[in-house]
Amino acid sequence: MDQDKQKQITGYFIEEAKEHLQTIESGLLNLQTLMGDAEAVNEIFRAAHSIKGGAAMLGFSSIQHVAHNFEDYFKVIRENTNFKVDQDLQTLFLQAFDKLQELVEHLQSPYGLTKDAVDGVMAGSDQIFANLKAHLQNLISGKPTEVQPKSAIKSGSKTPKIDTKAMLTAFQAEVPLKLRNMLELFKQPDSPRSRQNLESICTQLQEIGDRFGLSTWSSLMESVRIAVANPNNQFRTLAPTLIKEIKQAQEQVLAQKIDQVKASSQLLQLIPASLVEKVDTTIPTKVISSKPDNTSADEVSKIFGAVIEEDKAMKGWQTFSDRVGWRQNGTWIASNATSPQSPPEGHFPTPLWLAAWHQSKDSKAKEFQAQYAALLAKIANCNIN
Repeated sequence: MDQDKQKQITGYFIEEAKEHLQTIESGLLNLQTLMGDAEAVNEIFRAAHSIKGGAAMLGFSSIQHVAHNFEDYFKVIRENTNFKVDQDLQTLFLQAFDKLQELVEHLQSPYGLTKDAVDGVMAGSDQIFANLKAHLQNLISGKPTEVQPKSAIKSGSKTPKIDTKAMLTAFQAEVPLKLRNMLELFKQPDSPRSRQNLESICTQLQEIGDRFGLSTWSSLMESVRIAVANPNNQFRTLAPTLIKEIKQAQEQVLAQKIDQVKASSQLLQLIPASLVEKVDTTIPTKVISSKPDNTSADEVSKIFGAVIEEDKAMKGWQTFSDRVGWRQNGTWIASNATSPQSPPEGHFPTPLWLAAWHQSKDSKAKEFQAQYAALLAKIANCNIN
């Protein structure tokens, strides 16, 4: 088969596989209700079977292997419907699903399904399926399931040694995928199902921390989940705060500054007061007061908005900056630019660069945050009658 024809057929397979993945994910996020619907279980079984068959035909053995496991375990569910699904079973299925989805995404990428990509994704997959098999058999047989969070440490026992390499790999590969899924859900209309799906992603993120005993990360993800579950929080409020919170925590974990991971005052404001101490008792109540004692970089971000990697947010900043003159003819004004005219009364004397708020994108971001923080602190101290 010539290369162009092979590429065309692979493209067809990817598009079909992505549709089947949507079917599988939707079913897994509603696994408990799925158990009473034989046709829905069959639909997921057929989706996994179709991915397996297409992958086998094209020689994608890693995708075939994972899809085959999925097919087998949904066959077990199809033949055994008289058992209660628990959170651990759903989590294990979703971990396995992530492996399958990542393989298809690598296949679609410009580099394709390279050996390094396959090795990275498949690391730990056999253990996931082994755990899934054992847990599923215990549920069906009615045996007690001895599943406990991996972060739990028995009294008097030594702190478990963290596999740093595996941890960094997980946070580099799995967390960005969850963030993309969250962004897609935030773009959808607010509905009970959307919130349920968001909560499931939070649970999956929390499980990543449990896997490596990262109690600070797991606690933060529980805070994020509670914020999502609060119906008083609208999506347009949740999205920038939660995405920023998770990305910042991910960066801290990757920098191995795990002890610095904690909920910010902005996140705690999205949690009912009665639950704040439950999710983070280390943060004083005054931190979440609506009238903070001093202005921090987080308060600045709340007032001016945090730039996140989303077209809608970026376009909003560009429109605003065009209006106030921070951009001219579609180009951002440099922070050291000078104007031949005096600024109007009440305006900043120098235009500031806000195209990239985070230090990772703009080396002067921290400087500008400090300038705004100082300005707002002075304004707060003014005696205005």
